[in-house]
Amino acid sequence: MRSRQNVHRWVLAEAFTAARFGVVGVAATAVHMSIAWLLIVGAEVRPMGANLVAFLCAFSVSFSGQYFWTFGARGDRRRAIRRFFLVSALAFLLNNVVLAGLLKAGTLAPIWAVIFAACVIPAITYTSSRLWAFR
Repeated sequence: MRSRQNVHRWVLAEAFTAARFGVVGVAATAVHMSIAWLLIVGAEVRPMGANLVAFLCAFSVSFSGQYFWTFGARGDRRRAIRRFFLVSALAFLLNNVVLAGLLKAGTLAPIWAVIFAACVIPAITYTSSRLWAFR
């Protein structure tokens, strides 16, 4: 009976961690999308350039939220930021591969292509962050 309670606590704790990760991710994604939209629509910046600027702005929101709130500021901050940047950069690379494919196909308007591409990444980023970046 005791091990069942431990499993239940672990599942519940993991669910709360994932939920916090999701909240921070939504905030960072909102920053990403807002900046990309403003640059693409308002300043007529090309989608790939707008996406890069938006990613860099969203990274600071994401790292701060994940480090201090989601994962409780455990471990060395410098190591965590390097690792999380690597995770985020690889996720950004994957995001851009998807974005470039969508733009080349021409099936979506550029802003919708950016939104779709940004939605591909969260599960990979959570797993990598949980198991490596913030350890």
